[in-house]
Amino acid sequence: MKKIIGFSFCLFLLLGLNACLKDATSVSVNKPNLPAVNYNYTDALADVENLPFFDNTPDFNKLTDAGAKLGRVLFFDENLSLNNRISCGTCHKQALGFADELDSSVGFEGKLTARNTPQILNMRFSQQFFWDMSTSSLEEQVLMPVVNHIEMGMEDLDYLSEKLSNVDYYPPLFEEAFGAQPITSQLISNALSQFIRSINSFDSKFDIGQNTNFENFNALENHGKTIFLESGCNSCHRVLGDSFGNFSSSSGYGGTGEDNANIGLDMIYEDQGIENGIFKIPSLRNLIYTAPYMHDGRFATLDEVVDHYDSGVQPHSNLDFRLKNSDNLLPRVLNLNQLDREGLKAFLLTLTDDSITKDEKLSDPFKN
Repeated sequence: MKKIIGFSFCLFLLLGLNACLKDATSVSVNKPNLPAVNYNYTDALADVENLPFFDNTPDFNKLTDAGAKLGRVLFFDENLSLNNRISCGTCHKQALGFADELDSSVGFEGKLTARNTPQILNMRFSQQFFWDMSTSSLEEQVLMPVVNHIEMGMEDLDYLSEKLSNVDYYPPLFEEAFGAQPITSQLISNALSQFIRSINSFDSKFDIGQNTNFENFNALENHGKTIFLESGCNSCHRVLGDSFGNFSSSSGYGGTGEDNANIGLDMIYEDQGIENGIFKIPSLRNLIYTAPYMHDGRFATLDEVVDHYDSGVQPHSNLDFRLKNSDNLLPRVLNLNQLDREGLKAFLLTLTDDSITKDEKLSDPFKN
């Protein structure tokens, strides 16, 4: 009897393991719908080629239309996850400015990410990635969520290369982008990086206004711009260089080095970030789409963000100096009135670029 029970138990384990392996090694049969003629990704960057920004594009991975097309397919393909249910686009939603509406995104097997999903916009000009700025290479960054056991669960990149090699639409896409060679994790990384570098925003009301002395701004938006500058918001979210905290220049136009800060969210941080409650300063572009805000998504609205900077900053021992008052001891209190608050929000919304959320060449090819 014991032998029978033991055999049955082992058989049960083997069947269960086989089911897990089958789920892991199978592929989604959904195919991408791609245009007969490649979208033009390279010309889309022509307007920013001469801007004095740091550009993280390595010589070995220059943007091409075929490479970005392949990167688009990879970005939205659930086959990049171990169980074929999560893609990069699952958390970075185009309709939300390539961010997520959740405090913590839902990843592999329903697990929740430790931090709020940041938008991936103008990443070509970023020098550091993730809230804790843990890598300075986009080619390295793009695969880290793929191999993460919480996000996409694909811990074996060799297996991923083999898996994609057996998906019928990938071999011709890789050959078009990189020539006849085996599919490798490096080529996967290169293609994803090319697509992400093509997601750029320079067509907001603010961008247009810079060329007309902001004649396109109404009185409330202009008042908000004044509050933004006079309250010191631009000391972290720099207006010069159009960065607003997202990227910086290589020539001093808009500052040097990518910024980070402890902004006094807590007196005791459960998540220490880089260290001592310090996190990367995110871009302010497309804020209308990217709520909730902060590394943990604690603020659901712009009003809550303004409340924090107006009077809610905590006197943490590592509070950034830019948020302290003149004696360098206590947090600054802005004392914004209602007009100031409404103006500040109106100004921030001039950083909205709707074209990013509607651009066909940045859309999910599996849903078209």
